[in-house]
Amino acid sequence: MRVITLFSLVLLMTSCGVKKNSKHAQYLEGTKQYAVSASVFDSYIKKFEEEAAKNLGEENFKVGDIPINFGDTTNEEYDGVCNTYSDGTKEIFIKKSWWQSTDSRQKEIMIFHELGHCRLGRDHDTEKRAKGTHTYKLSIMNPVIPSSADYVSQKNAYLTELFLYDKSPLISGFGI
Repeated sequence: MRVITLFSLVLLMTSCGVKKNSKHAQYLEGTKQYAVSASVFDSYIKKFEEEAAKNLGEENFKVGDIPINFGDTTNEEYDGVCNTYSDGTKEIFIKKSWWQSTDSRQKEIMIFHELGHCRLGRDHDTEKRAKGTHTYKLSIMNPVIPSSADYVSQKNAYLTELFLYDKSPLISGFGI
């Protein structure tokens, strides 16, 4: 009887659900602060929806009710964060100082990364591989987003990994 009780308890503690100890996720009391995204993010949201529709085969894929705005990530280590609130709502905050100091490719990677958390339910993926003196990140979901150069050279492969969890195009594309 104790074995069954112990097994049931372990099953409940490890079953489906959001990881509360995720390095990146922020779980906050209350509800989201914004109802809509700042217009500066609209083109990136549209690109994400188009890529998701294409890669997932979901013609009408939408980000949904996840606004993206400039705001305090509440953690100095993060330039962007997906917040999940106690009422189930979600929103993304991007540090304005980071946004103003980076290029459009890094902005796209960051928005895709944060929507990976908020919309796709992805957690961080720290897998990397080295070739010579260069280390390649094998996911947009790396806690430190890939370089613009790596992203440009293997954009389709990075998107395949983001939406389909398939790293083989990145591995072959980088020759690693």
